[in-house]
Parts: sequence; structure tokens; C-alpha cells
Amino acid sequence: MSDLSPLTVRRERPFRPADWLAFPLLSLVGLVAIVFFARGWLAVGWGTHPILTLLLAGLVIMLVVNQQGRWALLLPMRRPRPMAPMPDARVAVVTTFVPGAESQEMLAASLRALVAVEYPHDTWLLDEGNSAETVALCKSLGVRHFSRRGRPEYQADEGPFRAGTKHGNYNAWLHEAGFGHYDILAAFDPDHMPMPGYLDHTIGYFRDPNIGYVQAAQAFYNQDASLIARGAAEETYAYFSAVQMAGYGLDYPIIVGSHNVHRMAALESVGGLAAHDADDLLLTLRYRAAGWGGVYVPRILARGTTPVDWRGYLAQQRRWARSVLDLKLRHRTGYATQLPLHARIMSFLHGLNFLHRSLAWLVGIVVLAWLLATRGALPLLSSQMFVPALVLGGALGAQELYRQRFYLDWRNEQGMHWRASLLGFAKWPWFVLALVDVVTNRQIAYVITQKSSRGHRHALFVRWNACVAAALSLAAAIGWLQGTVAVVPLILAAALVALSLFLVISGMRAPPVATLPTAWPPPSTAAAPGPARPRLVT
Repeated sequence: MSDLSPLTVRRERPFRPADWLAFPLLSLVGLVAIVFFARGWLAVGWGTHPILTLLLAGLVIMLVVNQQGRWALLLPMRRPRPMAPMPDARVAVVTTFVPGAESQEMLAASLRALVAVEYPHDTWLLDEGNSAETVALCKSLGVRHFSRRGRPEYQADEGPFRAGTKHGNYNAWLHEAGFGHYDILAAFDPDHMPMPGYLDHTIGYFRDPNIGYVQAAQAFYNQDASLIARGAAEETYAYFSAVQMAGYGLDYPIIVGSHNVHRMAALESVGGLAAHDADDLLLTLRYRAAGWGGVYVPRILARGTTPVDWRGYLAQQRRWARSVLDLKLRHRTGYATQLPLHARIMSFLHGLNFLHRSLAWLVGIVVLAWLLATRGALPLLSSQMFVPALVLGGALGAQELYRQRFYLDWRNEQGMHWRASLLGFAKWPWFVLALVDVVTNRQIAYVITQKSSRGHRHALFVRWNACVAAALSLAAAIGWLQGTVAVVPLILAAALVALSLFLVISGMRAPPVATLPTAWPPPSTAAAPGPARPRLVT
């Protein structure tokens, strides 16, 4: 593939000297706050509702442990030192197209961006429609066209060539053209547009013969289109900075389906894209089980779109949660058991992230409604715990704010991410539904997420939040008719009712009919400069 001699990817810590002082100091502050909170909790006792107290205590412990786990992930963070690309690699830059799910305008903009990538390559479109219009567009831009339409051997009901799926589309092309003609595959979702230097920042790592895949950060150019779009983007900031760098430091960088780069020999050795809705995560497991390493590049080299309305966002979140939970709960044997312990822990935490907050909201709302209706009081929700809770929240909040120092575009991404918190509350029922789907083995057809709103309101979302507000209000009224209601549960209920009503109003409003960029580059597609990097290894 290249005359350049093989090299080993060298890694470095993103910590600066000041971080080695700040990290242990904030860790100590957090530990003291946790101990202070625990002492206050033990001092007030368990009260007259030991079962409810136990449930609430479990929620608090789960949330604190999860937060401290995220904080501890700062230590193993690593980033790769840049490596010069090999001069003669045969590279295919590929995207897909599904008529009706994606517009011709978006496709044209994406193809222009792919063609503009500077490293010599062939651009391919894997077209599920095979229309004359799309073929003509490809011809006008110099893009190679492939379609499995009308090819029954690539239209299976299940397996690697499953009809109507992304992995089936890619595997058909890999079988027909990819494996036999190219050294490297750069795969992009049709709404993600790379910077011209995308390959220059990624393919050099394949000079290490042990590297099978390279993953760069995911970012969005439409994050200011709506409150939902901004909140969805905020949810990704920590993951594509500290979490993925920690995964790389622990030899477990996770492939993300929006865009990624693969060594063809490695991809062929694991059978192509995995036949699962969570094909990216399963492919990560297959690579690791087969002995292939991965590299995470913490730079914004491409930007795409995120859903702008509740319907698209919640459908995407439920599909992601269902596919990941299905992989964790039904397919943990095999590939996962072949991973080293630290990689298995990372894999487990990745799945837990889809559940712990949702279950916390579910149990918390049920417990709160019960306390209101029965005029119950828990010591953990008493005024005596106000100061310990304030100290704990302040200490852990300081840690979370400090983690933002490692965000990839921290000048634009730092701050109080209240929109992400709002979305976390809004989507918990959909995560619970995803868990029910997996437990009952409910089969749901693969559906592409709508990233641009079509102006449809989400009636189920409105009704659900109205029911939450009504249920808590009714519970408070029942308790009030019996006498005085405890102050802290009443305040918490009022806050949740207000939040639910805000979501009702948001869901009743017509969502923005966002348009996708039709010219390259979009106004906000410039890559973040990021921290200074060493010179290229040659």
C-alpha cells in the first residue's frame, strides 16, 4: 500500500501541567463532598418508609457512581500523534442514498464535499433507488455509482445483505467492488460532509499494520436550528472528547456510524459491516476480538445534521437505545467475552448509559407521586439534607465544568448544558420503551432518522408529558386534602410539573421546517482548530 516503512502509532496525554494539580484537587473536593453528604444521610436515618428510602438511595448512588466514573475517565485519556498519510493508497470515499428519506439537494451537497476531499480517491454513491436523476448527478460530478436495486442476491431478509439496511447496502458494494480494488474505505452518512483534509488527518495511522480502523469526532452544522438540535449536540460534546479519548487510551475506541475509515483487509477479515442495527458497535467488538486496533482522532473533520424536532429526535434515540441494548443483552456472549477486562467494562458502561438516567426518572417520579398522595416524608428529601445536597451538587458540578476543558471546540461548547438536561428528561420514556422492545424481542423495521423537520407535531409526546403533569398534580391534591404535604416533595413536584408543561407547549408548537445546505461549504462547517499538535511523523 505504501513505500513508507511501517510505524507504530504514538500516543500522548492531553493533560497539561496545570491539570495534574487541578485533577487531584477536584477529586479530593468531590470525595469530601460525597462523604459529607453520606454522613448527613446517615444522621437523618431511614424514617418510616425504608423501602422508598432504599429505592431513592439506590438512585442517588447510581447517579453519583456514574458521574465519578466519567470523572475518572479523564486519567486514561490519550490522543494520537499525527502521522503523514502514505502517498499511494487506493482509497474509496463512499456514501449512501435512500430516495424519499434523503433529498436530492442534500445528496448533491454531500457528493460535492466528498469529491472535494484532497487526498486522491474515488468517490462512490451506493444508491438504493437507481433513478436516472441520481445517475445523472453522479456522472456530472465524477462520482461512481452503484446500486443493488434489482439484484436479488443482495436483497436478503436477514444477514449481511439484508434489504433496506445500511449494512446490507455497504456489504453488497464491498462484495462487488470494494474488497477487490481498494486499500482503504472512508464511509460517510449522506448528511455528513468532510473537510477537504479529512483523509490527510486519518489514513496515516494505517502505516501501523495493527490498525484496522480510524474514528474521528462527530459534530453538527445545524445545531442552532432549534432547541432540540442544540440539545442533541450538547449531549455529544463529552462523548466525542473525554469519553472517546479515554476509550482510545484503554484500547477501545468505539466506531460511530456517521463517518469512519477502515483498512479494507481488516474489514474483510471480520466479514464486512456487521448485520445489526448497531452495526458500528458490533463492528468495534469484531475488530477487537480479531486483534485489530483502532485510533480515535479528537478533531472535528466533518459535520452533519442532527434532528431538529421531537419526532425525529425521539425516534432516533429509541432506535439507538434499542439496538445497543439488544447487542448488550442478547449478544454479549462471543465477541464481548474475548475482550480484555477494561474493554468489557467500557462496553458495559456504554450500554448502561442508555438506562441509568431513564430508570432514575421512572422510579423518581413514581416515588414522588406516592409521597405526595400519602403525605409521606423521607429523611433523604428533608430540609436537613439541603446543605449536604448543595455541597455535593456544587462539587460534582465543578468537576463537570472542568471536564469541559477537554471539549474539542470548547469555546463554542462550554457552558451550562440545560438543553441536554431537558432532552434527558424528555426522552426517558422512549428509552424505557426501547428496553421493553428488547426484552419482548419486538422486531421493528429499520427506519432512517429524519434530520430535517417536515412540520409534524408529536401527539404522543404531548399526551405523555400532559399525563405526567396531571399525575403529579393529582397526587399533590390528594395529599393536600388529607392535610399538610411535606415541603421538599411539593417543590420537586412543582418543578417537574412546570418542566412537563413546558414540553407540552414545545410539542404543540409547529417545529421548524429546517433546510439542509445546498452549497459547500456550509457556513459553520469549519473544523475547530483544537489544541496545538506536534508536527507530523514521517
